[in-house]
Amino acid sequence: MSTVLLMSYLFIQKAVLFLPLFLLLVCAAILYIVFIKSKKVINRYKKHLELNRNQLNYFRINLIQEQQSLSLHREELLSQAEHLQELNFELEKLSLVASKTDTAVIIADNKGRFTWVNQGFVKLFGYTMGELIAEVGKDIFSVSNEMNIKPMLERAINSKQSLNYTSMMQTKSGEKKWIKTTMNPIYDDKNKIMQYIVLQTDVSELKLINDKLKKLSMVASKTSNSVIIFNSNREIDWVNEGFHLMYGYSRSEFIEQHGASLADFLKWNQQETILKDLLQNHKTVSYVCPFTDRFGIAKWKQTSITPITNEQDQLTNFIAVESDITQIKEAEHKIQEQKDKADELLLNILPAETAEELKSKGKATPRLYRSVSVLFADIQDFTKLAENLTPEELVHELQTYFSRFDDVVNRNFVEKIKTIGDAFMCVGGIPMRNKSHPFDAVLVGLNLQRIIKELGKEREEKGLRAWQLRVGIHSGPVVAGVVGKQKMTYDIWGDTVNIAKRIESACVPGMVNISASTYEIIKDFFECEHRGKILAKHKGHIDMYFVHRIKPEFSENSDGITPNNYFKEMLARL
Repeated sequence: MSTVLLMSYLFIQKAVLFLPLFLLLVCAAILYIVFIKSKKVINRYKKHLELNRNQLNYFRINLIQEQQSLSLHREELLSQAEHLQELNFELEKLSLVASKTDTAVIIADNKGRFTWVNQGFVKLFGYTMGELIAEVGKDIFSVSNEMNIKPMLERAINSKQSLNYTSMMQTKSGEKKWIKTTMNPIYDDKNKIMQYIVLQTDVSELKLINDKLKKLSMVASKTSNSVIIFNSNREIDWVNEGFHLMYGYSRSEFIEQHGASLADFLKWNQQETILKDLLQNHKTVSYVCPFTDRFGIAKWKQTSITPITNEQDQLTNFIAVESDITQIKEAEHKIQEQKDKADELLLNILPAETAEELKSKGKATPRLYRSVSVLFADIQDFTKLAENLTPEELVHELQTYFSRFDDVVNRNFVEKIKTIGDAFMCVGGIPMRNKSHPFDAVLVGLNLQRIIKELGKEREEKGLRAWQLRVGIHSGPVVAGVVGKQKMTYDIWGDTVNIAKRIESACVPGMVNISASTYEIIKDFFECEHRGKILAKHKGHIDMYFVHRIKPEFSENSDGITPNNYFKEMLARL
């Protein structure tokens, strides 16, 4: 028992000794178990945290991507808005151009049915859209069949490109025109046709020019005319053989001497002013001018410069065609010289007015003049004086006298009619009617007597007999005109002429004898002496007056022949 107790005591004592250790081990075991479970829990939470963190990163990345996508979408929307604004602006401009331009614009839908035409179409063809449909059909395809252009339309559709062609078309009024057509199929994003846009322009004038140019190109190299082609920069691009023949220069030699540009060429021709006209009006300009070739020979040429334009009416070339017209100009000059001589001779025979009428109408109509002053002058005893002169001396003397008589007549607005031997006849008041003719005729008479006296003194100084002159003047009506077909003469007829001759015959040598009708007009300005009634052959007794001089108050000086300013002003007012 005691052993059992001892062993129990010992066991208990040992157990008491090992109890702290045991408790420590138990606690350690418990702590370990708690640690293990906590670690598992912590690991599980770590996994959850990592999973949540990954999800948050994923969401964050998605948000960033969404934000970027929204930013790009916003920029794209802004760009599209700007593009739409630009398109709208372009559409407005296109709409303005389409409605206002002279180019015909036709729009058809995806099936080719006409939907719209602009005012340029109406202006070009004369048709409205309704009239167009009624005339050629409702769509492009019917038109293409009618005009045999279906293959072209099919080619434009198949190639998906614009197609140009030129054809003859007839307007509503029946006028035929050459029309350039541009066919534009418009496609969507799926390459399906949305619309057709057709542009048409009148190129009839260009067609005509091109046809002419084709003909010109065939003969340009062979013709004897000079041909110069200027390029779009207005510089000499090509010359033909006719150019070398006309000028003697090669192209490069000509450019070196006179310049390469059209402006230089026109300046050399002294035709600078036409350049502006060529550039603005696009029409042929021609001119004639002189020039000197390479060898210093003076020549004349006729030049025609034609501007060449493309389908957009842009200048592409200028073509100058020149002809050597030197022989023609020389012939014209000779003809003009002969004409001038003929005109001069005609004016020496006829009054200017009558000469012009004769040249323009081939005849001169006789005219009645109700009031003129006829002057006759005759050398006293001319027959006896001529007996002592040779024919040459006689002609020389008459030339001396009558030349100075002509000068006096011209200065005093009096028309010389003729000379017959020693007789000199002129008349005031024809062919231009005036009221000063009696004054003009009397002034001529006084001056003729002055000339005779001056030449008489010269003759007396040479020991020769002085000539003396009788002058007679009468005023009244006459008929004046041209008589004959050959060697025509201008003459006057009527009793006035006969009376003037009788008054001259009744004159005293060295005096101016006038009739009463003349005296009544001029008496207030001239000193006159009444002679009474003098018997005139076949006319009975006629009142006659000597005119001595201009009255002093109307004379420029003491000679009594030169009128002063007051006298001249009076004549101008008549």
